[in-house]
Amino acid sequence: MQKSYLKYLFNPQSIAIIGASSNSTKMGFRIVKNVVEKNFKGKLYLVNPKGGSVFNIPIFKSIDELPVGIDLAIFMIPKNVITPAIKSCINKKTKFIMILTAGFKETGFDGIKLEEEIKKLIDQSSTNIVGPNCAGLCNTSTNIYATFESYPNEGNISFISQSGSICSAFASNLSIRGAGVSKYISLGNKLNVNEVDLIKYLGNDPETKCISLYLEDIADGRSLLQIAPKISLEKPIVALKSGYTLEGAQATFSHTGAMSGKDQIIDSAFRQMGIIRVNNLRELYDVSSAICTLGPLKGGKIAIISDAGGPGVIATDAISSLGLKLAKLSEKTKNILRSFLPSFASVQNPVDMTFTREENLYYRCIEVLKDDEVDVILVTIPSHFDTKDELLSFLIDAKEKLKIPIIVSWLCADEVEVQRRRLWKAGIPTFIDPQQASICIKHLVWYGQWLSSRKMDAPV
Repeated sequence: MQKSYLKYLFNPQSIAIIGASSNSTKMGFRIVKNVVEKNFKGKLYLVNPKGGSVFNIPIFKSIDELPVGIDLAIFMIPKNVITPAIKSCINKKTKFIMILTAGFKETGFDGIKLEEEIKKLIDQSSTNIVGPNCAGLCNTSTNIYATFESYPNEGNISFISQSGSICSAFASNLSIRGAGVSKYISLGNKLNVNEVDLIKYLGNDPETKCISLYLEDIADGRSLLQIAPKISLEKPIVALKSGYTLEGAQATFSHTGAMSGKDQIIDSAFRQMGIIRVNNLRELYDVSSAICTLGPLKGGKIAIISDAGGPGVIATDAISSLGLKLAKLSEKTKNILRSFLPSFASVQNPVDMTFTREENLYYRCIEVLKDDEVDVILVTIPSHFDTKDELLSFLIDAKEKLKIPIIVSWLCADEVEVQRRRLWKAGIPTFIDPQQASICIKHLVWYGQWLSSRKMDAPV
């Protein structure tokens, strides 16, 4: 499949919903409602043997009544009628079929056999299949809402997932980090269209700045090894690969019929390809959002600022335990810090300003550290409830005027949630725990080092 062909999947000019329903409790109604309410600009066709209408759109009784060459057909029909429906779509030269119906290879022998039959049909045609056992897709730039999962805020991160529900979770968690989604797609069992096809397409998509993945297996490792390093040189790929325990591998098979590869091999291959591998969903959300804000970090020398000893020590432990390096501050920098900080403050790294209500000191410390050999500044904040908005303004000012990567660990919970979100939106990744902040830094440093090594290896 040519990657350009996928434009018909993400930007269809015609959609057929097979299994459309006028019953508001059915998924066939919900998909129609989502497509209609987002003002789909193309041709919308509905099919159900019962006929009728939904939202004043007439329902055809058969696929055979549809025009030739529809871009995308969405199946929400019983498994026992899938094969004849696919044959009808092939005869009608439908470009893509997206099968939301479950009960295929993830259920065992009969499901595997059915997928094999479908694959033979598809391989002899020009029609492609997304799924089965998937949850659809969306494209926020063109308001395509062909899924029953939640619709995300518009942004520049595209998400490929074997799980439909994680599409909703991804969209929700990006929104609280000030980020948004360009496109997401649920692949399910990946009978035909897989993550390699989509990475190729999104790698050339100007609306996608970062590609994020949730995978339970790798469909085509050889092709991924060929294409991913090229894409990684241009835009980051962040991946959560599940099924790395024996129990997890068994669970992935019952979910999407995935057969997980040996995890150490996958981990090594991802590193070779420049794919940033994260360990859990929170890291997936954090790193995807942060790398679009900060990009790869060009170096790994970190300075820590706090106005209390404990948070600075905790942050230092977190940084050191991950193999990252604290920047060694010059005597010139230390002398400048001594000139305006209290005499009992620590001007080593971490810089402990000691307890203060002079929020401008955070700005002044960042300004001084920027001129030393520092690549990123980790700011740890204990509380500052009474002056949280003033501190927020100084941090945003520092980011905009001083042009140095800043990451914040604000140790409080709900009391500063509004400020945390505003910092994310301003391009300052913000966490509660210094450990979370440090893990995010580590991924961004690793990606920066991978890019540097690849560019050094490139022929002159």
